Amino acid sequence: MISWWERRLQPPRTRATIAQAQARALAGLVSRLSATAVGRRHLAGLDPHASDLEAAFRRQVPPQDYADIAGLVARAASGEADVLFPGCPTALAQTSGTGRGATATERYIPQGPDLIAHHRQGGTLALARAAARNPSVLVGRMVMLGGCTALDDRGAVPTGDLSGIVAADLPWWARAWHEPGPVIAAEPDWSRRLERIAERTARRDIRLLSGIPAWLLMLLDQLEQRGSPVKTAWPRLRTCIHGGHAIEPFLGALGHHLPADLSMLEVYPASECFLAVGERPWRLGDGQPEPLELLTDHGVWFDFLADDGTTVGAADLEAGGLYTVLVTTPGGLLRYRLGDRVRAVGPGRIRVAGRISTRLSVFGEHVEGDALASALATASADHGAVVAHYHVAPVLPTAGEPRGSHEWLVEFCSEPRDPSRFMASIDTHLRSHVLDYEAHRAAGQLSAPCLRAIPSGTFHLWMRQRGKLGGQHKVPTAWTDRSVAEALISLAKDHDR
Repeated sequence: MISWWERRLQPPRTRATIAQAQARALAGLVSRLSATAVGRRHLAGLDPHASDLEAAFRRQVPPQDYADIAGLVARAASGEADVLFPGCPTALAQTSGTGRGATATERYIPQGPDLIAHHRQGGTLALARAAARNPSVLVGRMVMLGGCTALDDRGAVPTGDLSGIVAADLPWWARAWHEPGPVIAAEPDWSRRLERIAERTARRDIRLLSGIPAWLLMLLDQLEQRGSPVKTAWPRLRTCIHGGHAIEPFLGALGHHLPADLSMLEVYPASECFLAVGERPWRLGDGQPEPLELLTDHGVWFDFLADDGTTVGAADLEAGGLYTVLVTTPGGLLRYRLGDRVRAVGPGRIRVAGRISTRLSVFGEHVEGDALASALATASADHGAVVAHYHVAPVLPTAGEPRGSHEWLVEFCSEPRDPSRFMASIDTHLRSHVLDYEAHRAAGQLSAPCLRAIPSGTFHLWMRQRGKLGGQHKVPTAWTDRSVAEALISLAKDHDR
């Protein structure tokens, strides 16, 4: 039964079948969205049955940013029907993505029945893939560590975290497995909710754990502080579904709590759509997530913009290429720029490279988020460090130091045995994996990175002050200016006093 379930949801895997699935998806989207306000603006004259639909669609619809759709979102948020998709939105999902500035305003993505069904289909595939490896996960309980399910209903359309919106709309068959249950899931205070989840689930038969790694670690720490470490409280835990940020820097901390043979499965959801699921589970002890398979037949059309300005579809991704992600969705987003970069593994297969806004290139060094995560994970493994949170910021040249550099602000669970060698390892890894970083280091335009250890709890305080603690939110792993770094440093100084 489980194998049939997984096969039924299996994304196409060959170049030809991916292309066919994407052609069907785009034709369906153009047909369904044409009569909406966004369709009248961008889709007039497009024939969903035309053989050149994809080329015509790209010519007619330019890539869109949130600013381009903000007016339409406001209309939908007021309760107006048929703006971005047929009918009225049932909720507004507050995006967890990092904006283009440290003070960027909040963004909201209207959710309708088709888009919520699409999110659910992605989650169902992830569960089916996890259960195919470990069928016993369907026998016990599942902890879904997401956002608060209580929505803000002061406006015409309720607003909240996507994970909370989806959790509140679980199908009947999933509610019997779901933890922490509807009452605790609706607790608005993150710290209190975490305490209640730990208290409740310490006595439950938990078989599956799901959430963002940094927040999962907070729950695991809570259990340990209560005298119920995971290996005692949840002896039959078999699977962890993770996503939201790179897991590699957190492997040491996760390995402290979880068994090395635990099955891990990466997912790539966003408020805009559910993009991809790991092609197979991997072992925590192996330390290397499997590539992600794009959900090319789940009603979303993908476009990928290369650095040279060319655009390709999911079927034509070239292994090793770096791309900016554009999506066209059942929620009425047309060639919408998510703000993410991906590194292609092949047709329909990717790894997440990081956010555009957290790419470090102040000095032309072009360091993607996945390279930062990999360097930190390597240095941690080599020098006995365990990382809780990190942020990388530029250090600008001064009259006394004409070279720029990177400052790593790291909150450790366990500090490295030798901090200088730890940073040398990060530098060496980046020099060997990022050509432009190496060129700037070799030319003397960029000096060696430096480390600033941050007291425990600083990152959580930064998030709390901004109302972003828990759920899908996270501290940017890097930033193009020092606004985040200086706020963290100020909090760290207050902590020391």
